[in-house]
Amino acid sequence: MLNDLTLLSGNDIPIDEIHLLLHQPTIKEIALIGEEAFFSGCELLRFNKENLNSEDRSRLEGIANFDIIMSIMREKNPSAQKQTVGAQMVLSLLFPTYLIHLNYENMSIDFKQENEEMTFHLNKENYDIFVKVLNEILSLDGGEGTDYNPSGDMARQIADKLRDRQAKLAAAKGNNNQKVAILSRYVSILAVGENKDMNSLLNYTVYQLFDEFKRYQLKLNWDIHLKAQMAGAKDLKDVDDWMEDIHSNVDK
Repeated sequence: MLNDLTLLSGNDIPIDEIHLLLHQPTIKEIALIGEEAFFSGCELLRFNKENLNSEDRSRLEGIANFDIIMSIMREKNPSAQKQTVGAQMVLSLLFPTYLIHLNYENMSIDFKQENEEMTFHLNKENYDIFVKVLNEILSLDGGEGTDYNPSGDMARQIADKLRDRQAKLAAAKGNNNQKVAILSRYVSILAVGENKDMNSLLNYTVYQLFDEFKRYQLKLNWDIHLKAQMAGAKDLKDVDDWMEDIHSNVDK
């Protein structure tokens, strides 16, 4: 959907279908809300019932992902509220020039710029477009309804499942205390590995940071392989060309 140069440029991105200008937040801007709130908010915003088990998917048949998200945001339990706050902060980073309102009556997220009369809406009809852009700019994995809204119990169950899923992801990454430190770790590694000023890396967007980190890993493996060859090592496994197209598998 978006070309590599647009993403690497860090420029704001107009989403013509919903008439909104989306800002690619920098690592420094994300630091204002913290990585835990940021990724928790992203998980809620990109919720997809297809990631649930077959029983839960069946119970949610005919309900749009967006309507489920809005139902979770409307819940008052602490787990759902924490994720809702995270989602609102992420939206504020992505759309800093807009006033944002969760409109539960009309089941929409409303956007309005100061001193402007026009209001723009995210709803179940256009939300998939937003999620696709969100996944691309943040390098996240590529994750028709009726007007029926899930009951409070259902929303609570889904919020709990989101929380449990985040816990499992953290455990899989070896974060037993569930500390989220992906961006800060990448910045630290690149600052030392590439002998760069950490402050310059903090001004990167997420896409830029992940792109450079992937390229750095390829270059590091390439250099190690070359040194081993020059030292006479035999039967070495081939390594990927560090100058290859690292985005060739991204679905545009």
